[in-house]
This record gives sequence, C-alpha cells and structure tokens, in this order.
Amino acid sequence: MVGFLPGVAVLSLGGCAATATAPATWAQPAESAAVEVPVPVPPLPVAAEVDVELRDPRVAVVHGHSVPFDGIDDGLMWPALATALGPRKAGDVVTLDVARHVPMSDLLRAAWTVRAADVHVQTLDASGAVRAVELRARREGAPSSGCHLAVFLRADGTLRIAAPGGPREVGGEHPAESLALSLAEERGKCPIKYVAFGAESDAAPWGPVFDVVVAVDQAKSAGEARYVLGQAVRAPAVSGASTAR
Repeated sequence: MVGFLPGVAVLSLGGCAATATAPATWAQPAESAAVEVPVPVPPLPVAAEVDVELRDPRVAVVHGHSVPFDGIDDGLMWPALATALGPRKAGDVVTLDVARHVPMSDLLRAAWTVRAADVHVQTLDASGAVRAVELRARREGAPSSGCHLAVFLRADGTLRIAAPGGPREVGGEHPAESLALSLAEERGKCPIKYVAFGAESDAAPWGPVFDVVVAVDQAKSAGEARYVLGQAVRAPAVSGASTAR
C-alpha cells in the first residue's frame, strides 16, 4: 500500500489506512539539556538465517546468488527478487540484512516486493552492533483509527514529521531521541497506528534512518504502532490521503 500524506508517500506492507489527525506539538529539549527517554526494552533478536542481503546498490543476494534490480526505475516492484524468493503470504517472515550505505530506494523495493509478509530488517547501528527492527504487514481486521505519522530524515540531520495536520520539525543535538520522547508524550492524546520512516531523498543511505527507527523502537515510544517505510515523492500541496495496492 502506498498512502499519500502532504509531501510524502507512505509504503506499508499491506492493507489500506484511514486519514487521521496528528499531535499538534513536538517537545524539543534545549540544545545543552540531556535527553531522557523511557527505559529501553529488550531488542528484537538478530536472525540466524538471512533471506536477502542488500550490500551493493541495485543488487540483492538471495542465499548466495546475486539478483540485480530489473524493475522500472520509478517503480518499486523487483520482479527478479520476487522470483528468487518465491511467493510470500501473510504470516511469513522475510529477513533482510541491509548495509548502512545501501540507498533507501533498494530497501523500499525489497520490502514492497515481499509486502505480504512481515519484514525483519537487521543492520549495524551507529556503534557497530547489529540490531533488528520489524516492519509488520497489516493484518485483516486491524483497527483503522489512530494517528498516522511519517518521519523523514533530512541531510542536515533534522527530522521532518509529515501528517495530515501539517509538517513539523525535530532538531537539536539528539533529534532521534527527541522524537522518541515526543512520541511517548503525545501518543496518549492520539493513539499511533503506524509510523513511517524514510529520508527526504530515496538516494540517501539507510543507516541514519535505521538509527532513528532504533531510537523509537528501543524506547517503545510509539507503543504498539506498526513501523513502515516512507518514500520521498514530489506531491501536490493538498491535504488528505489516498491508497493504492
């Protein structure tokens, strides 16, 4: 599913989403203040067996075999990858091991291609430790109400929050931690259904975006919200949402 919010496309791994409002303010600590976030929870275990490795731009490795991207440059579908992995259905889990320098576009394509399954993404964090996050497919019968947020990392390290209510920014010395703190404070006002993560350019590397996801996931500041991927697009300056499979 690709859902439209002002200035952003949201790539979900299945299903449609309804429009919702978003928190009006985002807490930003002072530049010199220490950022405190909720106590971390145990991280998602790193998978022993990997289905897809993304190490070089436009190439996936499936169980030792290279699978070059063969789709349309402006599209998301990766036909050769779909063939190499075989059909995927709800309840399946696909593990992607992604290098930090791989462009967002490659991860977007791989995740979209296996969107019927849950996608387990593991990557080295900024300290060099392997961590993992999960992009869950939408379940049939899942609640449709709640806030939908998209978090886009800019080249200067600030975060742009896209929502039907309008864009917001999170900056400072620790933008990822500030975002986690803000989500924890604001989700009581509006339950968060999903948070999309991306960069303002799909050519940007995945690693810094992954660090933002990890900061939110460690604190569980978005509650039980699903994590999805956000695709940077040039969009008309209107409010609303639309969906497409």
